[in-house]
Amino acid sequence: MKKCNNFIFGLGLIVLSLLIGSKESLAVPVFARKYHTACSTCHLAFPVRNAFGEAFRNNGYRFPDGKDEDMVKEAPVELGSEAQKRAFPNAFYPSDIPNMPSLGFLATTQLDLQKGSNGKFSDWAFGQELGIFFAGTVTDNISYFGDFGVNTEEGATLGRLVLIWAFAPGLNFAVGDVGFPELFTLISAAPNADGGISYATSLPNPNKGVEIRFTGDTGETGGYAIVAGIGRNNTEEAGSLTDSRFIRASYKLFGAGLLSGSGGTYGNDAIGMDNSVTFGVNFFSSDDGATVGDENIHGLTKTAFSGDIMANYGSFRAIAQVARFNEVFEVDSLGVRSNFGKRTQLSLEGDYWVYPWLFGVLRYEHVKDDLNGEITKVIPGVAAMLRVNAKLGFEYIAYTKNSDMNTFNFYAQVGF
Repeated sequence: MKKCNNFIFGLGLIVLSLLIGSKESLAVPVFARKYHTACSTCHLAFPVRNAFGEAFRNNGYRFPDGKDEDMVKEAPVELGSEAQKRAFPNAFYPSDIPNMPSLGFLATTQLDLQKGSNGKFSDWAFGQELGIFFAGTVTDNISYFGDFGVNTEEGATLGRLVLIWAFAPGLNFAVGDVGFPELFTLISAAPNADGGISYATSLPNPNKGVEIRFTGDTGETGGYAIVAGIGRNNTEEAGSLTDSRFIRASYKLFGAGLLSGSGGTYGNDAIGMDNSVTFGVNFFSSDDGATVGDENIHGLTKTAFSGDIMANYGSFRAIAQVARFNEVFEVDSLGVRSNFGKRTQLSLEGDYWVYPWLFGVLRYEHVKDDLNGEITKVIPGVAAMLRVNAKLGFEYIAYTKNSDMNTFNFYAQVGF
């Protein structure tokens, strides 16, 4: 009883310390400043986008339905005049820049209680990270988005950087770190990796290269989206631009339009306003092979594909994805390649919103191949949006096969 009381008291201190010191981590508030709107306009709970957030992204990070200019509250600084536009190409084409630094910060404090070799929860790990995001638009066509992080383990690391040219609403060309959109991002931790977003059915992502994004509505509800690109995997080394190739196609039934969003003006600040079902398929191929970017799942693959479904109904959201890797191999220091056959992967998740600011999560993950063996995890969690830009959460990562790495994870996040 005494040990139990001490454990509960310790957990209480942890939660209290996170509440007091929660000035570390959450949304990307660059656009919130630009439009003088809350983060909940585009997000259910960062980084998960609501229907309006999807439409905002599909429009090149602009308000849909041609309403962007009317909604901007921080007008950009004009670089040139209309006279220059009329004189082009005999004059520079005019441009603009944001009138304030287009930076946002996401501070994270995370505390892990890990099961030790003695079978008891006695090993504590404390981590901190400051994510720095930069995003914005230049004139009606150019957008940019990127991030880098500073943490206690790796110092400063560059994350994604992508430049986008919007030919028209729903038709965008991107260059930089491109690839598949992430599906399982609601919980804070990356249960398969020490950093970044990762989950059991991750395909090799992102890729350094180029992609084309095409999105459209199907009447007043739903829509379709296609993303296709080529790249160099996630590497800085010189080589063929077409070493990796990927494509994703998705189709949404019911709910808000993928391009028009929820009427083009207001965000869905609570789940339940976008009852819908979305189906997606993904395909990846590589000449030299690529990893999934996960430190705890080893091996390269040349060909992988997956299918997924996401359903929203009332206060409930469910996601399922299954993936298949045609081959898993490793290359030793002498260049000898060892093939370990195929890999099957499965991710399932159910989310329930008690209130717009309070939700629970239950995720199941399974990976099986002859290199990594069989990895099965169940991850329950709960999180509260203390403010629209502040989140406090708890997760338990339970390995059900071949591991005793069970972990309690506490985290606090604030975006500013």
